[in-house]
Amino acid sequence: MKHGWQTRAVVALLGVAVLSACGDSRLKKLSAGISKDSVAVLMKTDAHSMASYATGGKLWEIQFYTLKEVALTDSVEWRAMSPVVYADGKVSGWGWNYWEKEAAIQKIPVPPKK
Repeated sequence: MKHGWQTRAVVALLGVAVLSACGDSRLKKLSAGISKDSVAVLMKTDAHSMASYATGGKLWEIQFYTLKEVALTDSVEWRAMSPVVYADGKVSGWGWNYWEKEAAIQKIPVPPKK
């Protein structure tokens, strides 16, 4: 048991690596206020799916990006994509945590978690 802390450290690092792999590293390149064209360049692909809502005096547009390359004709579960959220044409945020909070404020439905 004298190596207990080392084992815990290795397990913790592996856990962080696994959780990081679940995210979309392209999202780290985004910043609030950039345009759709800039997002397309940073994401290196077109959005797989889109949705628009007019509420709260703004036009909310959500572009959903797949985590891996798939054909646009392929069916992909909502939660297997990363949302990028625009308010009046500029990025306001990204990721499910952001979109769930903003959608609740704006009373916009989001796909359920499984």
